[in-house]
Amino acid sequence: MSKKKQPHKPSKKAALKKTASKKVSAPMQINPLWLMAGLVVVTLIAYAGSFTNGFVEWDDQHYVTDNLMVLNPTGENIKLLLTRIVALNYHPVTMLSLALNVLFFGKGAASFIITNVVIHIANSLLVFILIQKLTNKTTVVSFFTALIFAIHPMHVESVAWIAERKDVLYAFFFLASCIIYIKYRENNQTKWLLVCLLMFVLSCLSKAMGVVLPVVLILIDYWQGRKWFSVKSLAEKIPFFLIALLFGLISVNVQAGGDFYGLLSRNLNHAALTTTVFSGLERISYPLFGYLKYHIMAVLPFGLSNIHPYPASSEATEAKYIFGIAFFVISLGIMLWSYRKHKFIFFGWGFFFVTILLVLQFLSVGKAFMAERYSYLPYIGLFFMIFYGLNKWLKPWITWLIGAFLGVFFLVLTMQQVKVWKDNFSLWSNAYKQYPNDGSILDSMADEYGRRGEFDKVEMFAQKSIASGMTSYHTYEIMANIYALKGDLNKSLEMYNKAMAIDSTVGNIYFNRGITYLNSKRYEEAVRDFTRSMTLESNEKPFKVRGARGMAYIQLKKYDEALEDFNFVIQTSDIPNAGHFLDRAVVRFNLKDTTGAIEDLQKTLQLDPTNQQAAENLKLLENLK
Repeated sequence: MSKKKQPHKPSKKAALKKTASKKVSAPMQINPLWLMAGLVVVTLIAYAGSFTNGFVEWDDQHYVTDNLMVLNPTGENIKLLLTRIVALNYHPVTMLSLALNVLFFGKGAASFIITNVVIHIANSLLVFILIQKLTNKTTVVSFFTALIFAIHPMHVESVAWIAERKDVLYAFFFLASCIIYIKYRENNQTKWLLVCLLMFVLSCLSKAMGVVLPVVLILIDYWQGRKWFSVKSLAEKIPFFLIALLFGLISVNVQAGGDFYGLLSRNLNHAALTTTVFSGLERISYPLFGYLKYHIMAVLPFGLSNIHPYPASSEATEAKYIFGIAFFVISLGIMLWSYRKHKFIFFGWGFFFVTILLVLQFLSVGKAFMAERYSYLPYIGLFFMIFYGLNKWLKPWITWLIGAFLGVFFLVLTMQQVKVWKDNFSLWSNAYKQYPNDGSILDSMADEYGRRGEFDKVEMFAQKSIASGMTSYHTYEIMANIYALKGDLNKSLEMYNKAMAIDSTVGNIYFNRGITYLNSKRYEEAVRDFTRSMTLESNEKPFKVRGARGMAYIQLKKYDEALEDFNFVIQTSDIPNAGHFLDRAVVRFNLKDTTGAIEDLQKTLQLDPTNQQAAENLKLLENLK
């Protein structure tokens, strides 16, 4: 009988080798806290150069440097900020944050910029957390979406520009609201939906662009596989849509120059936003060219400028504008096609589309067809889509390599771009480099050379502006100022008259012409212009106008009127000025108030011990007394 053949048993050593051959290496795991720390460090490196920047005369004066309610944050002023319209925006949370900056850190530009950077860093961390929650902690997508958000050159305008505190602040509450909504979706507790609603309100109170949040929440429902069109899903968002409608109505009313039916208070310095009238094709081609440019500058952020002016109307039929229309149609087609097939495309591109749509300038407001600050939130969706797709279709190390390359590329560009916001001259010099034929930029360059005392260049840029077809009153106002500084007062008055022929409602023109009348010894006309200036604008520093009018009253020997003006000037000036007390001393002396005149002269010397005129007059009056 033959032996039964035993099955072959592999040796223990062979079994170990076989097991080892089937072992698959786990993907690289990095502690999220390390990645978040990296985000903080890289963002600080990117924006460290901005900490020595100063204020710029491009809305910073409305928000901070000329805003007495912000510079003097008393209880009364804080209350006023709750209803105050500033630069045609109602955003009390933003204004309160600026006032708190002054209260705790002082009035220097650095404190405002550093605070902006800190909020921006917080936003970058919120982007990381949000994408982690949306992708079940897919590290590569979360990290690089947050990294590009943190250091993209297009975002420098939102962070380094003090007046754009509203951008980083509204985004903070917007992102927090999205994260809290996901928490609500996870546990279905109503308290989290209420907190989400509160964050939404704070976002809208920081900047009106926050109104699109309800649609973004619907996109989150879609991404997470929830039936977003169900009764429950839509019903829970009704309060969000009602609040969005309210803030939308407020924004439209305010930007039209209103005060929302008397509920808000407005600064008379700011008229309604100007609306540019374009032809039918231009109304479509310019906004959609802007839509295309946002996509191009997402990956090739060159030609950055604080203003991207509308092109000449004759350009609307050029190929690039027609391509912009085609790109818009194609992108919408791809989004709709991907609704069921590739959710990450529909969600990411949809996020971009929803958050950029309201600022695409279909209603042509202002002078620009696009603005870099408008990309602040929308680029989250665009780069989420890019990195999710790369991670889905490429090997992980390739995605990390592409992300690292973009990170280094954008970091270098951002470090350069923050220098553009150093001061007025660097800001407008950069704009002129990008758009050398735009009239408004040429005007701004003329202003900057005027501040530097280079009057030949002022005249050159103003003449260029006129030659470009610019019909702004400001161009002639610049020319008038130059002629006044050169001593040609008659030519100066001629230029002011041309400025007023274009726009007779600008108080500053009357003030400047009044100064020219004062220097021409035409005192009655000077008083008339100063008074007219005050009726046209509240002028956050009204003592400037009344001080000049007081001087004219002295020359007319109308001392009672002069005393009233100088009393107002001294009582309302933020910082005591020796010259104001010296002028009032003259008025008091002529009104036979020798004691009051002596007091003012003493105050003058207390503020300016080197004032010889005050010292001599004080000695004479003390001898008379």
